[in-house]
Amino acid sequence: MTGAVVTGPALEDPTQLGRLTDGGTPFVLRGGTVLTLDPERGMLGSGDVLVRDGKIAAVAPQLADVPSDAIVVDVRDCIVMPGFVDGHRHCWQGSLRRLAVDADLAEYLAITHDGVARHYRPDDMYVGNTVALTGALDAGFTTVLDLSHNTRSKAHADAVFAAYRDVGIRAVHASAPPNAYEWEEHWPDDLVRLREAADADPLVTLRMAIDMRRVRPVEELMEIARSLGLAITMDGVMGPGSAEELVSLGEQGLLGPDVTLVHATALSEAAWEHIERAGVRIVLATTSDEQLSLAGGVPPIQRALDTGHKPGLSVDVEICLAGDAFTQMRATLLSQRMLAVMRSRAGEGDSKLLSNADVLEMATMSGARALGLEDRVGSVTVGKEADLLVVHAQGVGSLPGGNPVGVVVQGVDRSEIRAVFVAGRLRKWDGQVLGVDVTDLRTRAEASRDHVLTSAGFRLGPDGPEGVPELQDSWLSEYFTSHD
Repeated sequence: MTGAVVTGPALEDPTQLGRLTDGGTPFVLRGGTVLTLDPERGMLGSGDVLVRDGKIAAVAPQLADVPSDAIVVDVRDCIVMPGFVDGHRHCWQGSLRRLAVDADLAEYLAITHDGVARHYRPDDMYVGNTVALTGALDAGFTTVLDLSHNTRSKAHADAVFAAYRDVGIRAVHASAPPNAYEWEEHWPDDLVRLREAADADPLVTLRMAIDMRRVRPVEELMEIARSLGLAITMDGVMGPGSAEELVSLGEQGLLGPDVTLVHATALSEAAWEHIERAGVRIVLATTSDEQLSLAGGVPPIQRALDTGHKPGLSVDVEICLAGDAFTQMRATLLSQRMLAVMRSRAGEGDSKLLSNADVLEMATMSGARALGLEDRVGSVTVGKEADLLVVHAQGVGSLPGGNPVGVVVQGVDRSEIRAVFVAGRLRKWDGQVLGVDVTDLRTRAEASRDHVLTSAGFRLGPDGPEGVPELQDSWLSEYFTSHD
């Protein structure tokens, strides 16, 4: 075997670190437990993964043929797995992280769409997205669907794309108009220009997002998206208003596998029948439903499973929620098992209990499927993009190891994610996201937060924003009422 061997999370030779970050140097992750999430491969108790030209070139218990110029990374005591996939996050709110941790939906809307959103400048969009996406990389997300519903002008959208480029994450830009107040009214016409921008970046995919504000009838929006070859993500899907709309769309034959629903909370049985019949894909927002009390606060985990495939998972809003996949997996696992047992004891039928492996699949392969990226990411499969995590499995919180799937789902957190690769490029190493000046980012995030809060007439108190009135925008209030 040839190649330079490095051990642990540290690289003594700085040139090796540079070669791993350039994306052009082949490398082997050697000797780790490989959770492929590929149903045909399963788990390798100890294995090697070869990456060449940004793609997974080989996966085997032990590779005999290693390129002479490859870096061989010793990952014993670690787990190698696909990167997490976040099916829906509003990244523009990154500078508002944990600002209103006890908010319900009405308060969230009052602070964001009804409050600060209209005061965002393009640079505030850039900073918010950079904060959110850097944090996502740190937490092991290699793909994030950014449902961007505050691009008030073309310049705002351009700033978001600049953040994608600078952070180096795989981004799915779900483009939508702002949900309230004045804007440039450039959408959906601007989707043509944004599609060109996405096509020029191998890490960016464009989708149409249909959220609360409908600037045109939903049928017309779906026709526009499909004419441009864009898939569709519908957010805020919850309650009787959304159920009636889904039934109507289903009856018109407008639903299909190119449509992904986020939340899907408190829908009618008729709506679910159309979802299942059309092969619509689902992204859960478990903690969002539960903490913000969306449409009753019970995420539709079991009903989504009953459609025949596992849904993806998502973070949603970091203004009040955790931003990591571990929280989403654990919340989804515990919620489904609790509700299933309650249902059984009430004599309402039995449901199979979710396993740790099930929710790990939701956070990876199922998430990729919900975004239409299952052929590119979501598993450690030869030919796919090398979006990979190296997770330390022998730390104090997880030694002596046990079940590797259980270690990932139950035993570690973002601090044990030692390496993150996106398309074969090293983006996190030894606890640090690479290429990010955290001190400068913190300064810019604080300035952006203070600007939008002050402009909205809010004060930053010890428990969050102060001086926030009830919802002022009548349209937001009406939507909230009809979909709760």
